[in-house]
Amino acid sequence: MTASVQYWRLPDEEADIVKYLRSTGSIMALPVRRVAKPEDLVWKPVEEALREPDMSFLLTPAELVPQMQVHHDEEGYAASVTKTPALLYSRGQLVTPQRLSATALSAEWEDKPADFVRWGKNVMQWVRKAAPGWHKYKQHRITPKADAAREAGVEMIF
Repeated sequence: MTASVQYWRLPDEEADIVKYLRSTGSIMALPVRRVAKPEDLVWKPVEEALREPDMSFLLTPAELVPQMQVHHDEEGYAASVTKTPALLYSRGQLVTPQRLSATALSAEWEDKPADFVRWGKNVMQWVRKAAPGWHKYKQHRITPKADAAREAGVEMIF
């Protein structure tokens, strides 16, 4: 089963999720991209990895990093987004000063370790609490700061 939470948050609010993730233990992140060699798929501590400009990352507790599943095709090597026990974090951004794209977390729970599923569901629950408002639909959440920006004229986009 797949689960996801989509929400709008301002770029400076990313520090809040990093702080929360760090409170849950040693959390690692891997940019979602293709590389030439499998050894180039290097997990980093979440606070270090999210300093990079990549838009999507896999997030997982450090003890689950060895369970990464690698996919290979003519374009190179990449971690499998659906088979690796990790959350897919797609970060939103201010596309222009008046347009904010959505942030999303998603995961595939099927055939994943119970500890990962429990951790991942807790992270998604934290996001729902951090983004208590709704934008247009109940599935689309928004933080109070992003909602204030929306009220000031910032457009929320997908």
